[in-house]
Amino acid sequence: MTRTTMSPLFRLSPLLVLVATSCPIAALAQGATPAAAKGPTMVWVGDLDKNHDGRIDKQEAAAVSGVAKAFDAIDQNHDGAITMSEVKAMWRGQLVQQLQTGVQSRMNAFAKADANHDGKLSAEEAKAGGMPFVVSNFKAFDANHDGFVSKDEMQKGATALAQQALAGRGQQMQGLFTKADTNKDGKLSQAEFTAAFPRFAPSFAFFDENHDGSVEPAEFALPPR
Repeated sequence: MTRTTMSPLFRLSPLLVLVATSCPIAALAQGATPAAAKGPTMVWVGDLDKNHDGRIDKQEAAAVSGVAKAFDAIDQNHDGAITMSEVKAMWRGQLVQQLQTGVQSRMNAFAKADANHDGKLSAEEAKAGGMPFVVSNFKAFDANHDGFVSKDEMQKGATALAQQALAGRGQQMQGLFTKADTNKDGKLSQAEFTAAFPRFAPSFAFFDENHDGSVEPAEFALPPR
């Protein structure tokens, strides 16, 4: 499918990465410390790794109630500690879930806009049905160029957009990593990491999961924005 401008349905909501009383599992973003914050607390989970062993155990997680409550959900292998790999897996799971919801939302909108119930949309039906994104990208959705968007084309198009969003997240991280890797050796030393990402410098060990003194591409990711 031709690349199109990403719809808001396919952008990761900031609520998914903020600690808030209504969304404790999302306790994974930059922000103020619990003591200094007023209202919803925002904290980067890596800050809880106080002994810098690259893992957050339940005692460390207890410092932030949102992380403590979400501990078992994030600790996917149930070994009693949260690792960066598990945090990244949670981010991806949240993004996939949101994208799947976006695809279903488009299919629901398709059904409502299909005024004559023939299983396909004309540009006029899409416009009247309140689907401006489909209207503006009609040719991209209309894969067989017959002047209509069928249900199958809608499903495939919406899924393709979701896949683009996932790929875009990976490309964004690769770009940040490449820019930070100033000596171009394919890994980030602690000095390179600190210079590029000072907010996350105190949790370098949390990123460096294999404890080799550097952060490799497979270990690297920052919170979704």
